[in-house]
Amino acid sequence: ENCDNGNESDREDSSVGNEPNENEERMVGDDSSTNYDDDNGNGNDCMGAGAYRNKLHYLFRQLLKAISEPSHSPIFFYVDDLQWADSASLTLLSSLVLESDHFNNADEEEARQCLFVVGSYRSNEEDYPEILNQFISEIDSVPSVRVTNISLGGIAKSGTNSMISDALRLPIRLIRNFSDVVHKKSAGNPLFVKIFMTSLVEDH
Repeated sequence: ENCDNGNESDREDSSVGNEPNENEERMVGDDSSTNYDDDNGNGNDCMGAGAYRNKLHYLFRQLLKAISEPSHSPIFFYVDDLQWADSASLTLLSSLVLESDHFNNADEEEARQCLFVVGSYRSNEEDYPEILNQFISEIDSVPSVRVTNISLGGIAKSGTNSMISDALRLPIRLIRNFSDVVHKKSAGNPLFVKIFMTSLVEDH
């Protein structure tokens, strides 16, 4: 498929008039951001796709700049299940984290970011995507971005005992054998403990 069909006239029309300012060049210029291709190597092969993506990312960054202030309204951005994110989503998130034009006072020495990003993912997924490794490596390699990695494992048997004890409103000593079985089946994952307990209630 030729993605340039009908674009010649658009380019001719866009060349008439005033010269683009610096921001406009940033919005439609050459793509300088990382594009995380999917497992099949499919990226943006059509001419103009990179410029369109740059413009979309620029508008997102300007939105963040408009609704946030470092002193009283910073942005908390939480993204769950990053292991299921596609290439376009990771590229957009990378743009929001690494580009600085949406940070207030970005040209000053004491520039303060007003964006706090938390991303979570399951590293033990069988189909864990390589594009997520590329994304994480890029973010970690940038000195100006402060990254904190937190690894969460399963809870201990005592934690599962307490969780079930609170849910059933029974002493731990009365449900210890039962909670040990639940802990083994759930591998100490609190979510799986909750799902297992819920299924027992629904089945009975």
